[in-house]
Amino acid sequence: MKPLNRVAAPKFRRVSAAVRREDLISATLVCLQKFGHEGVSVRRISAEAGVTMGLINHHFGGIAGLVAAAYDTLATTLLNASRTRSLQGTASPIQRLQRFFEASFSPGALEPALFRTWLVFWSLVPHAPQVRAVHDRTYGDTRAALEGLLRRLQREPATPAFRVRPAAIGLAALIDGLWVELSLNPQSFTAAAATALCMDWVSALSNGALPSLRL
Repeated sequence: MKPLNRVAAPKFRRVSAAVRREDLISATLVCLQKFGHEGVSVRRISAEAGVTMGLINHHFGGIAGLVAAAYDTLATTLLNASRTRSLQGTASPIQRLQRFFEASFSPGALEPALFRTWLVFWSLVPHAPQVRAVHDRTYGDTRAALEGLLRRLQREPATPAFRVRPAAIGLAALIDGLWVELSLNPQSFTAAAATALCMDWVSALSNGALPSLRL
């Protein structure tokens, strides 16, 4: 008599809580890139991560906490890439700003799937306090990074004094606007053109041509 074929039991990895959290965050980003708003689903995300649905509540207190953590991870990763590139090696303040712009408009930052993910996060900001808190903090981090680069520029002997905080707000808005348009329609203009526009803005600032920002 032949032995009965046994169905293999599903294999579960025994991993640390930190690794499990990272797996769930990665799965969330994958689901948002694949499915957009429909990716905000406990069932989809747990299936993508290969875990039971209860682990989302266990590690993040629910889907809102997980989505907020995914937003935090994505925003911080992209900002760190731009900030790291701008601060590498020896360079002038103008060159550091240019590197920041180039990283902001790099091919990886302009992936269509990435833009769909951002749309989901932005749509949740007005309604999900945890997501709103991440948005406010990561926007503050971006502005702080630009303020640091602009302070370097302000210390240049030929640069007239200007108000750093509002300058960083204006520059962040310019970067964001160009990034959105490039993400929506890559045929509108090139990443190099977006960088050049940001550099023109910086040039105008460093020449005192933006009256509302002068001290």
